[in-house]
Amino acid sequence: MGKLKSQYVKEEKNRGRIEKRIVKVSKNNLDEANKKKWESVNSIIEVERIVKFKEKTTKEIAYFISDLKPEVGAKYFYEGIRSHWQIESFHYIKDKTFLEDDWKVKTKHAPANYSLIRNLAINIFRNRGFECIQEAIEKCANNVPFMLSLL
Repeated sequence: MGKLKSQYVKEEKNRGRIEKRIVKVSKNNLDEANKKKWESVNSIIEVERIVKFKEKTTKEIAYFISDLKPEVGAKYFYEGIRSHWQIESFHYIKDKTFLEDDWKVKTKHAPANYSLIRNLAINIFRNRGFECIQEAIEKCANNVPFMLSLL
């Protein structure tokens, strides 16, 4: 990383874990050959994630590039990266829990309609406090009164 322009630190408690993210933003400091390949890159972003869960601590570092100037600040990049991963998490649930990628329905508006129904179900479950979508689906299975109570 180049000269540090800004830094943002956020600590959260999430599902029994303590997660700390340190976001550092620096100006693009690529060598001349890479600057030509990546002309639009203005910022290099480093996100260090430290997770403490029970007796175990893990640490990982991810790097991102952006065409935005580093002066927009580390907090802005942090919020953008976090919102992106919320979307990825949503799609992960749709694929792993609802097996959306395995569906063979491909005619007319059916794929979009089924996707809309899955989105609606996930949002209802989340709104009702379910952290585990699979658990919510299992509680709804063959239990119409419970399912209707969620609406």
